[in-house]
Amino acid sequence: MGRQPDGPVRDSQLSLLYAQLQLFLRPFDTVSRRFARYGDVYRVQNKGSALYVFRHPDHIKEILVTQASAFDKAHTAFKRLSLVLGDALLTSDGDRWRRQRRLVQPAFSRQRLVEYSTAMVDEAMLAAERLGRGGRFDMSREMNALTLGIVTRTLFGQKLEEGGRTGRAMLELNRWFGTPPVLLQLLPHLTQRFDRTVRELDAVIEQLIAAKHGAADGGRDLLSALMSAQEDGESLSARELRDQLLTLYLAGHETTSHALTWTLYLLSRHPHVCARLDEEHARVLGGRLPSFEDLSALPYTEQVIKEALRMYPPAFLLPRHVNREVTVGPYTLPRDSELVIWSYITHHDPRWFPEPYSFRPERFVPETEAARPKYAYLPFGAGHRACIGQVFAMAEAQLVLATLMPRLRFAYAARRSPGLRLGVTLAPKRGMPMHVSAR
Repeated sequence: MGRQPDGPVRDSQLSLLYAQLQLFLRPFDTVSRRFARYGDVYRVQNKGSALYVFRHPDHIKEILVTQASAFDKAHTAFKRLSLVLGDALLTSDGDRWRRQRRLVQPAFSRQRLVEYSTAMVDEAMLAAERLGRGGRFDMSREMNALTLGIVTRTLFGQKLEEGGRTGRAMLELNRWFGTPPVLLQLLPHLTQRFDRTVRELDAVIEQLIAAKHGAADGGRDLLSALMSAQEDGESLSARELRDQLLTLYLAGHETTSHALTWTLYLLSRHPHVCARLDEEHARVLGGRLPSFEDLSALPYTEQVIKEALRMYPPAFLLPRHVNREVTVGPYTLPRDSELVIWSYITHHDPRWFPEPYSFRPERFVPETEAARPKYAYLPFGAGHRACIGQVFAMAEAQLVLATLMPRLRFAYAARRSPGLRLGVTLAPKRGMPMHVSAR
């Protein structure tokens, strides 16, 4: 074996349990301390296996771009995720992934995004009218409901009233994925709840498919396209359709929901940023609703969202499996080892983002972005496996923000900061209580 990075050794079940509890209780502090001690790469040696942990943009580029063929998604984290999502776009590899990507890609074309933008603004206005009545709201739940309504309407061509089932299911999944595997073995009731949650999500997808079968026409939405799609004379199997729809249903709203929630939190704490945002919205929109064509004229709105995604990236780490021996930087990674890119740590590295815990949207003016290493910022991943819906998500976030902010005032309503909850995504630990009033 070639050169290896330093790092902690876990040579017993007790030391492994202790390490997992540290990560569970104080994940970012634990990982940051290890980087501070060992450098930009460290290696966690467990009994019979090793995990390599990265944060430097140069190493990230090698893993996700220049040597991407040496890495795949047969990582333990994706195996756990596949218990929910099956073998779909997010969890598959090779020819199967390429086939699925070809089937899904047309749903995210520019023409479709223009069509989707009307529904995005319509749903945002419904939320603005509801919130505008005033009161205290959990904006985490509100944004979850809003983005769920958008993805259901745009990608699946339906307006589904489901009584909050998906939101509750995602909360349960985040709890399960955020619990160390060792604890799951000791607490079997958590796995039983997880199984019930998966069945609940299956029922939601079955309802979507049944409603589409009962529709008078197929429509132009993604669900219709996937139901009728064929390659080499073969259509998607029932299981393939279920896996693909569930992946897009969950990924299509969960990450944007958190991005908007964190953005509203940061804006409520930084009135000078709100004032500049108000000026842009007044100058460009003049009181009217935004459209897709307005996005290029709202650069500060985009910068605000990008900075929120830097500080609170919903996809806070990127796991990979090594499928052949490969060298990253000076280190040799053996075949069948695993690695993690801690993008949250990269996003908060003062080498790339001075005063990284300060909210500064101007970090994303074009000249500042160009001067920074490209792979220091990756809220949607990078390379050929970057998120297929990133343009959709950014357009959605901009349009929602440009609809809500001119009409509503948001004030954070708790004494303590919301805290961080790690699961499938990075979510507020205690919700996001806000006082909301009409402007």
